[in-house]
Amino acid sequence: MILRKNISLTEDYLKKLEPLMKKHNGNLSAVIREMIDLADAAFADPDSVKRLISGLKKEQNLTSSTLIWALKNLAGRLPDEETVHNIIGSEVSSISSLEKRLNEMGSEIYWDCSVKSSSDNDIKPNNATFIITGKNMDLNTYMAAVIAVFASKKYNLGVTKVKSVNNLIEMDMTAGEEELSRKSLTVHFGHLEEAFSELYKKPDFWTIIISLYIKMNYDMVVISRQFFEETLAGKTSPKSTICVERFCDSPVNRIPSDELLKKIAVLYPRMGIIKNIDINKDSLIIHHGLSEPEAIKKLTDMFAELLNLNGRTYGATISENLIVLKLQPEVGKILTRMIEDLKPRDSPIVDYRTDLLKMLDMLRNVPSDEEFIKTFGSKFGKKMIQNYEKNKKIDKWDAGTFLKYLQEAGAIIGQDSKWGSVSENVIRGEINASNLIKSNGDNGTTNGMFINGIFSGWVSHAFGDPSKMVYKNQMTGENTPLEVYIAI
Repeated sequence: MILRKNISLTEDYLKKLEPLMKKHNGNLSAVIREMIDLADAAFADPDSVKRLISGLKKEQNLTSSTLIWALKNLAGRLPDEETVHNIIGSEVSSISSLEKRLNEMGSEIYWDCSVKSSSDNDIKPNNATFIITGKNMDLNTYMAAVIAVFASKKYNLGVTKVKSVNNLIEMDMTAGEEELSRKSLTVHFGHLEEAFSELYKKPDFWTIIISLYIKMNYDMVVISRQFFEETLAGKTSPKSTICVERFCDSPVNRIPSDELLKKIAVLYPRMGIIKNIDINKDSLIIHHGLSEPEAIKKLTDMFAELLNLNGRTYGATISENLIVLKLQPEVGKILTRMIEDLKPRDSPIVDYRTDLLKMLDMLRNVPSDEEFIKTFGSKFGKKMIQNYEKNKKIDKWDAGTFLKYLQEAGAIIGQDSKWGSVSENVIRGEINASNLIKSNGDNGTTNGMFINGIFSGWVSHAFGDPSKMVYKNQMTGENTPLEVYIAI
């Protein structure tokens, strides 16, 4: 039986009923019925109601404080599907019913947030937008993550954009491939998922590592075991590409150049290899943070080699605080491939002269850039001496083996030269002329730069950094004698 009664309420009581009026869309009868149910429960256990009211009078009670703390410290982690199912339930069959369920939950005491949604299709959406509004952004973010996980599972929607403004989060979702959909959740809401997973798997390991990083003020460098071992073994060119290849899930030569630069800019500062890197259209500016000149040079070579493997050639300029790598002309790619194709051969080393002449011919029409030309000269020289080393089975270079090499290899540049030992650890050479420089006009200068680079490559491979080679004069013209000292 339904009874109709008139009731009188002042403005103060109507204001108190506003939350319930919103919940029941202005239906005062529904509000009164819920209030009667609440009163019935209160009379059944008045002490529990008193405790509840006492807690709610405080600005931060235990339950709300714990919830807010937990969600704040869960930032960057995705709620799992089981948790999302427990929150939303199994009765949601459309975007509008999802919105209704979320608003029911959001109106509860400790959530205090609301959700608005829109979509191109309520049952099978291809595009949907959700707006979450609430006083606490950690709660809003968690609600957005719950929606994202649910919509990804049920409708195969991926997150395309998340915008946060004041107390509001707006999230756009679009249908796509399942793998991309799941990846988008990780990008926007689960970027710390993998980190926390590893932390829980190996807490002892990470506790020590994190403590050490803190005590060292993050003044640490991360390198692969292979690179570490090859460096200890004294290899002149240890494999330095392992970490970036694993980070990109691809060999260096298959990574798009622009993407590789972006990945390096993210990865290398965090590995501690460099401080920072500025990427410009045709150059890279590396803030290296090193103090030892030899270390700076080797770091430069490491970058140049990495970028060269990726298909680009850079010339380097080194200063006390910076390494500037400038993108070189396209001819550099051809020269690089020619050098890579040089194979060990049984014929005398002088046969490399043919390869040298081809390269010098290609450099005829290239604008004069000393760093660029010397760089390729050095690469050519390193390839020559590496092949000689394999052919002669040389395990370690000394003054004797290197002098013998210079006498054989010098023939490729038509040198009129004399080599000898000044002391046990110093080699001296005097080059009076080279037929590749003499009587070649402007090309003689270019050829001289390339040959200087060849010498740097030889010394760098045999004994380390080229700074151990000192020119008393530079070989840049037909009447310019070259005097060279090499410290082993």
